[in-house]
Formats: sequence, structure tokens, C-alpha cells
Amino acid sequence: MNFPGSYSHSGVYPTPSEFKDLLRTKPLKSLVQEYLFEGTPYVFKRFPERQTKLAQHLCHELPTRPENVRIVGSAKIGFSLSPDSFSREFNERSDIDVLIVDPALFDGIWHTILNWHYPRRGRRLAEVDFRWCSTRKDDLYWGWFCPDQIRFEGLSFPHSLAPVRDFSAKWFAAFRSLSLYPEFGARDVSGRLYRSWEHALLYHTAGLSELKAIVSI
Repeated sequence: MNFPGSYSHSGVYPTPSEFKDLLRTKPLKSLVQEYLFEGTPYVFKRFPERQTKLAQHLCHELPTRPENVRIVGSAKIGFSLSPDSFSREFNERSDIDVLIVDPALFDGIWHTILNWHYPRRGRRLAEVDFRWCSTRKDDLYWGWFCPDQIRFEGLSFPHSLAPVRDFSAKWFAAFRSLSLYPEFGARDVSGRLYRSWEHALLYHTAGLSELKAIVSI
């Protein structure tokens, strides 16, 4: 599944009330594609060039390509899409959530985890290793990682996980260093890494499905 690399801007952002109607009347996948994966983010509606600047910074630091980077959530549409806080307006204290779709970066983490696990395949893992491995398997199943949230304390043979640890640090630094730019410095910017656009689409469609069940009551 491919999405365009440019960020067109229609100048139209739905209100929460209008989005409720869209949830009831349009396919959820099409809502994700149109309102979350395409168009200029609400946070940059007055300065659309900032979307490019943010993407270029992340691409330089990680690296990936600009067309792999999207802003989602309230920063994209203008209000929260979480079932717990739906319709809460994006404001000066709101965070910016970013998704990056890059199979090479994703597979780099995956392959390192396999290199760590294969030598002990079939053996009984220590409890801390077993819990860590189970969490990573969940990440792989759903098709996304939060690299900066992967922890390594207490694991056996941590040296074999050095590439993941290094990438986790690089991911954290890439997003944290956005604070050096005046236009981003006041906000917390965080990211999630997906293996494919289909994985990202499934995740966000499931989120809208939960929201639809609540707003339709």
C-alpha cells in the first residue's frame, strides 16, 4: 500500500460534530487515509512548510525518507480522536504524534532480536528475558515499535542487542532534538515506527472503530 509523498492542503478540517457524522457514514479506512495520512496537519495549517522541515530533520537523523513521515492524532485533525478525550481541542500544550513507515528500520530491529534469541531457541529463558521477548513478539505481531520505549535492564547477553539499543537512543535523540527548533520547542514530539502502511492503516482504523462505538451510543 502506497501513499503520496506530497502534503496537499485542502484548507478544510472537520469539527468533532462533523467527524461523528463521517464515522457513521463513511468507511473507517477511507477516513484514516483522508484525514490522518493525507493533507497538511492542523498544527501547521498556517505554516505548512514546517511539516517538511520536521520530516527532513527526522529523515536526516534516523535516516528514512520524507514520504515515510506523517503527523497523526489531534495535531493532524485539530482535536483528540481518543475515546477517552474525544473532541478535546488541540492547543498550545498538546503533543505532536508522528508515525514513520519504514520496513528497513523495522526489520533491523526484528533481525537483531532474532540474533539475540536464536542461540537459546528451545531453552527455558530467564523470567526477565521471557517477559521482554513476549513484549517484542507482541510488537512484531501488530507491526509497530516504539523504539525509544524499549528497555534492556537485566537482560541476558545484552551485547547482542547493541544495534537495537543504539537505534533506540538514536530515535530518542532524533525526536528530542526537534526542541532545538523554535517552532517545535514548546511541544513534546514522539514517534512510532511501522513496518508498512497497511500496519499503520490497521492500527488507526481500529482506533476509529473504538471511537465510533462510543460516539454512536
